Amino acid sequence: MHFHLLSKAIDDPELAAVMSTVDLGSRPATEQPGLRRQYLFANALYAHALKSYLAGYVNWQELHGHLRVLCQNPMIRDYWEATRHHRDSLDHASTEARVGRMMDGIVQDLEDADTDEWWVVGEPPEE
Repeated sequence: MHFHLLSKAIDDPELAAVMSTVDLGSRPATEQPGLRRQYLFANALYAHALKSYLAGYVNWQELHGHLRVLCQNPMIRDYWEATRHHRDSLDHASTEARVGRMMDGIVQDLEDADTDEWWVVGEPPEE
C-alpha cells in the first residue's frame, strides 16, 4: 500500500503536497512540486531497500552496499538531510532506526572519503 500511495503522489503534485511533510519553505515556489516528487521517489527507493532487508531478500552487508549506491545520488543525500528530523521519533533499538544510522554513517563516510572509489568507502556496522 505504501508504494501505491507513493506512486499516486509522485504522479500528482496536489497529492504529493498532502503526502510529503518535508518543509520546502526556503525553495522557490516554482521548484517545490518537482522537488517534493523527487523526495517522495527517494523515499520509495529507501523504503524498498529497507523492506528488502526486512523481508530477508538481502542481508545486512548487501543492504549496506545498496544504500551506498543510492547515496551516490546527490538528490538522495539531499532528501536524507531534509528528512533527518523525521527519524528522531524512532525507537533507537528498532530496525528502521538502525538502518537510518547506517545510512547516516554512509553519508558521513562518503563526505569524509579522500578517494573517488566510493564502492570501497565505509564498512557496515555490526548487525
